[in-house]
Amino acid sequence: MNLADAVIFLVSCLSAFFDLKVRRIPNWLIAIGLICGVILNAFQGSHYLIQSLLGIVVGIAMLILPFALGWIGAGDVKYFGVVGALLGVSWLPRVFFYSAFVAGLIAFGYLSIGLANVSRFKVFWLDFKVAVLSMGNVLPDPVVRTKMGVRSKSVPWGVAFAAGTLIAYYVDPSGRWAGF
Repeated sequence: MNLADAVIFLVSCLSAFFDLKVRRIPNWLIAIGLICGVILNAFQGSHYLIQSLLGIVVGIAMLILPFALGWIGAGDVKYFGVVGALLGVSWLPRVFFYSAFVAGLIAFGYLSIGLANVSRFKVFWLDFKVAVLSMGNVLPDPVVRTKMGVRSKSVPWGVAFAAGTLIAYYVDPSGRWAGF
């Protein structure tokens, strides 16, 4: 295991731990992951540095809409930027694929043992319908509702992103299973 592998593993495990324990991913962990990702990729050459910097931007951009709709937290968005910094932009679709799969398993588990707040799923469905039916138009105030602030029973996306990162990097590095 080289230094990059150790950093990816450590940052992923710590983000999952903090997301489970306190439902937050600390900024110091995000900063360490970003700095390590950029520096480690810079040592490999300018191509890898560009991939790392693009990974930060694309990783954050991919999750801006779910964050704006209240589906995920800011730490999850920042952590996905860290994943982009560590692995590069080309890994992000595969990591997201596995992360969504893991999040689905977690949500199914929450539903099956009665920990899920079903109103969160109703809120998601309402947000989805409003986004599709409004076709991007700004809606009047009565349609825009306040967010349901129940975070303790929602899917810990930091855990899903960490697991998706580890699966994509260690289990399926060639992308054969994911198809890309």
